[in-house]
Amino acid sequence: MKFMNPVSLNVLSPKALYDPAEFARSVKGFCDYLPEITPERWGWREPLDQRFDASDLTLLIPPGHQHCETVDWVRTRKPKAEGSFRVRWRSRSPKVLDTHSCVNFAVELGQLDQEHLVGWLKAASIQSDAHIALLDVFAEYRRSFLMESGAVPSGNRFFLVTHVLRHWLPDVFWGTVFGPPYVALFGKERLLRAPAFSVEEIAQDTIYVQLTDNMSDIVEASARVDDSRAEFKKHVGIDAFYEVGRSYDRLARGPVGDVFAVPNFELSRLES
Repeated sequence: MKFMNPVSLNVLSPKALYDPAEFARSVKGFCDYLPEITPERWGWREPLDQRFDASDLTLLIPPGHQHCETVDWVRTRKPKAEGSFRVRWRSRSPKVLDTHSCVNFAVELGQLDQEHLVGWLKAASIQSDAHIALLDVFAEYRRSFLMESGAVPSGNRFFLVTHVLRHWLPDVFWGTVFGPPYVALFGKERLLRAPAFSVEEIAQDTIYVQLTDNMSDIVEASARVDDSRAEFKKHVGIDAFYEVGRSYDRLARGPVGDVFAVPNFELSRLES
């Protein structure tokens, strides 16, 4: 789906989202908080040809399965949106570590109220005990950096993945929720004193940082956002954020990097 100025929201949780009740709670929270972008069609894989029914979320659970699978969805009516409820990706190889589960979606800038999006990001982060969450708008002038850092793997959607976060944090975003692993890494008091438009502890050891007052600044006053981003990184003073020229082949380095400061992600335990 094409967006002129796509707004991306990602919430990465240590919970697996395999459990049907946990998965349904996450989807219901999304639908209840953002009913204006209730999905129309969904699927466990392409094509997304199943009709979404918010009143019967059991349809999202594969028949005969005890665990849920990732659901991708789309909404083609205005306000247009697309996203996914992604369960934890698990590996049988000790050289490849498990990932966070992730709820993510994208909408067009200006089609949904900013405070509503911020409110959902905070609520979803609290509900899922998020380790990291973001709200940001893609800006073409930053494409090279965003793709190199791993914040935007392809196209124009922000999409954080655990395999990157174990090597570096791609950026501080317009709206960022720093969960317990990052609060421990940066220091709570340092984060709470950060120079930003809004800094708020929304749950125990979970801090929301918003760089400027208006999300549209990203496309209308980009220099202001860039300055705020730079001031935040300088204040935090921790060598965790990606820098051009210091990247390396993550696959050759191993599952966890040793160049940038990264947190230890403790994901919820799962049965074998």
